[in-house]
Amino acid sequence: MKKADLLPIAKNLLGYFTYGTDDERTDWDDWEHPKKDGHADCSSFVWLVMKHAGCEVEDEPFSTPEMEQDAKGDHVFFQEVTPEESEAGDVIIINIGVGYGPDGHTGILLEPYHGPETQIIEMGGDSHGSVHEANVLDSFGQKMLTEGRLTLARPLIK
Repeated sequence: MKKADLLPIAKNLLGYFTYGTDDERTDWDDWEHPKKDGHADCSSFVWLVMKHAGCEVEDEPFSTPEMEQDAKGDHVFFQEVTPEESEAGDVIIINIGVGYGPDGHTGILLEPYHGPETQIIEMGGDSHGSVHEANVLDSFGQKMLTEGRLTLARPLIK
């Protein structure tokens, strides 16, 4: 398997979307040509970027718990990597407990992971209203960094 190149696609979506949950998390009309004023959440944004990058993702966007489980188990969409192996374009996932709602978050690394100051592209997180760049601490918050499970995952293309 080879690594998917997510960064150019993620950067092209900077400024897109308003944060939305439940049915709103995929309110972008057509995934191939998403409307800028649509809605997404953190995991549907990562799914959309992966879909554009040619990853074989399912028809419905995954959640952060599903992303973590795949990276640590089945390796259908992701391969878990260590901080030392991480690269720009890998995905960061942090979950507390089951990881749904405010107990889970994800984004795309803009650089190898090196702790709280690592730069990412995300939807949601630090309460920005659109896809934006942030650092891990501002995005995930201290509680998630100290209580959560960090997973670094490389998106795969078969």
